[in-house]
Amino acid sequence: MTAVLDPQALALLEVVDAAGLPPIQTLSVQLARERMRAALNTRGEPLALAGVEDLQVPTAWGSLRMRLYRPVAGALPLALFMHGGGWTINDLDTHDELCRRLARRSGWLVASLDYRRAPEHRHPAALEDAYVAYRWLVDNAERIESHPQTRALVGESSGATTAAALTLLLRDGGGPMPTYQALAYPMMDVPGSWPSYVERGTGYTLDRDLVDWFIGHCLPVGYDATDPYLFPLHAPDVSGLPPTLVMTAEFDPLRDEGVAYAQKLLEAGNAVRHVHAGDQMHGFLLFGKALRRAGELIDQLGDALAAHGA
Repeated sequence: MTAVLDPQALALLEVVDAAGLPPIQTLSVQLARERMRAALNTRGEPLALAGVEDLQVPTAWGSLRMRLYRPVAGALPLALFMHGGGWTINDLDTHDELCRRLARRSGWLVASLDYRRAPEHRHPAALEDAYVAYRWLVDNAERIESHPQTRALVGESSGATTAAALTLLLRDGGGPMPTYQALAYPMMDVPGSWPSYVERGTGYTLDRDLVDWFIGHCLPVGYDATDPYLFPLHAPDVSGLPPTLVMTAEFDPLRDEGVAYAQKLLEAGNAVRHVHAGDQMHGFLLFGKALRRAGELIDQLGDALAAHGA
């Protein structure tokens, strides 16, 4: 059966095309960040929660901003959320609406991390920040009113890559493991390694040129393409990992590597749920207000967290 893009997603692409804006990859990093903030920042009254709090996480290289989304009072399961944007663009505000919706739907305390971005800070800066923030959350469970034994790593796009890498790092280092991980359309392998880069590499929200622009900013010279903490699909052993939700999109150059990682986890004996959105494109979690189907997928992610927390 031939895959068909969601008509609402197609209409969204047509609106973007009609605007005649230059592609993100032709802009400076600063202009690209401003463009995405203008497109994604919440307009109007944000979704109400019991509490939303910005705090500072201390590190050896300075404080990191983190935003806690509390749907109800009391001790709650905790999810560390890593936003996407090729490790280069986007921030807490571009993903504020998504985090509010996930917190409200799941009943979890969602902690969104404002990690250091490239090109000012290249790999492994984002992973280092995620590790420190995660350990801080675990150590301060009582202070922030979270369940110490129910915790997840959640990420979308490059943030999902970092979440998967952190889970591997914690397992390999004997750290306190998350009890769940949710990875939405992650980059898991060297760009261009899979057929979906040819099949879905142009015409959607993420294309091959933009991927190359991100990679050029975030990776250091001489990076190791087989580093599992950079491209988790290269991990020689993925056993002993927590239950995992992998979400992929048909109209996405990253499609195949996400599917491959879900399969690799399953073959290693892990509990895996793979949700393939056959009518969606990369970034669908950010389109919950514009696309009915995207909203349903956000709710699926929230429901998966709720089920694990229960």
